[in-house]
Amino acid sequence: MNRKINVLGYPVDNLTSDEIIEQITEAINRRAKTHVLAINANKFYQSRTDPLLARIMREAEIVIPEYAFVWAAKKLNQPLAEHIGGIMLMRKLLEVAQRNDFSFFFLGAKPEVINQMVIKVKRQYGDQIVAGWHHGYFADDTEVIEQINRSGANILFVAMGVPRQEYFIHNNRSKIQVPVMLGVGGSFDVFAGIRKETPSYLRHGFEWIYRLIQDPKNLWKRYLTTNPYFVLQVLKHKFIGNGHRKILDLPVFEQKA
Repeated sequence: MNRKINVLGYPVDNLTSDEIIEQITEAINRRAKTHVLAINANKFYQSRTDPLLARIMREAEIVIPEYAFVWAAKKLNQPLAEHIGGIMLMRKLLEVAQRNDFSFFFLGAKPEVINQMVIKVKRQYGDQIVAGWHHGYFADDTEVIEQINRSGANILFVAMGVPRQEYFIHNNRSKIQVPVMLGVGGSFDVFAGIRKETPSYLRHGFEWIYRLIQDPKNLWKRYLTTNPYFVLQVLKHKFIGNGHRKILDLPVFEQKA
């Protein structure tokens, strides 16, 4: 089985969540800088007009597919092994942290949200796995990076929204000494208990509806634009672009030097 599959022009890891955790463990042991990126319809839509985000999506060492890309890959006759959302992987990493010697630095969200989340994470998964945390409202990266490096964490969760979290990891990866970095969007709100996590039975295509019901003011425009665009691109590839063998109607992005 090929590890990487090209879906709509982006390389996606065709691995199970257990295999992703093995890859992360290996990266930590080798101290190999590894950006884990969750790819979804929203990032795909934003990458149309954001060449830097598109470049980051192509260069991330590990790309995990959220449901939209799992669906797209299946429609394009190249099914992926598993749906692995950012919050799903974050929860798995927390669950196996103690036996794998994982320690985390949490970066992002409002001060009151991250403080509440850290309390809950410590209570549920143990104090020792929390190496440090900082809210997402800062103007100067330098002091925050110094705090991250002093923490001794081996996994950094960044929850500052797309594309800010991807930019932060990309722009600072040479200065950050934590080997594994993962953008997790609004996951801190869920772990803090402010928003509810999507039930597993709704993760097969209805997760966006569940999120929309919880936050219609901020999400209606996103789903009204990104979802139809994404479906249209998949259908174009399937019926006009001859499946995965031909890239159609996708922007051309700058390649890494």
